[in-house]
Amino acid sequence: MNRMIHLRLLLFVNIIILVFSSSCKKKTITNIVLVRAVDTTFTMNAKSWNCFSYQSLALIDSGATKYFTTAEGVKFMGQAYRLGARIQIKSELGFYNKVIYFKWKGYGAGQYAAFVPQIKYDPLTNDGLPPIQGVDLALFSVSNTFGGSTLIQENVWYYTRIVPVPGSDNYQVITATGNYNNQGGTTISSTSIPIYTKSGYIALRIGDCYGSTNAYGVIGECKIAPN
Repeated sequence: MNRMIHLRLLLFVNIIILVFSSSCKKKTITNIVLVRAVDTTFTMNAKSWNCFSYQSLALIDSGATKYFTTAEGVKFMGQAYRLGARIQIKSELGFYNKVIYFKWKGYGAGQYAAFVPQIKYDPLTNDGLPPIQGVDLALFSVSNTFGGSTLIQENVWYYTRIVPVPGSDNYQVITATGNYNNQGGTTISSTSIPIYTKSGYIALRIGDCYGSTNAYGVIGECKIAPN
């Protein structure tokens, strides 16, 4: 029994400690990988995703007022005044040394709404500032800005890449219009953030939506790729 547990831990938990030293300083980098990283392209069908409501604080069923499949991708709706939703993959996946791609857009019905691509560690927990059981990769908003958000246009596609920075726990989060920044897109936002746990639930949320149930987000593409 102990041997089986030990083998299971070796399979699913990979802790790597790299030590770089020079004459003046030493740097230690710890990467925690809970799930093996596999190149994956996610299906843009509501049945392939889960949705967490900030109104009920629980997963909700798909439907016309919740989240559903469209020709553009998976659309997820605001649930009430200033209460949005989070669309997330169904299973935890690893992304160590991988690049995550998001194609997405948001609509606030002419009023403020925030949009946040994120890595969620516990898919059944709420979100907030600072992040709860997860990492917020970037903060965007329509109509006006708040809390350092980047202002975006309604119903315009944005392309976000999350790229590992070699020799560190940091990831470069780059968002562009027109296409991904490595495919000719125009960069509108670029920041570097640490991600210590290299596995989780890839997600996109709409929050603080003053447009209530008229506000929504759409995810049109999501994948884990080698570069």
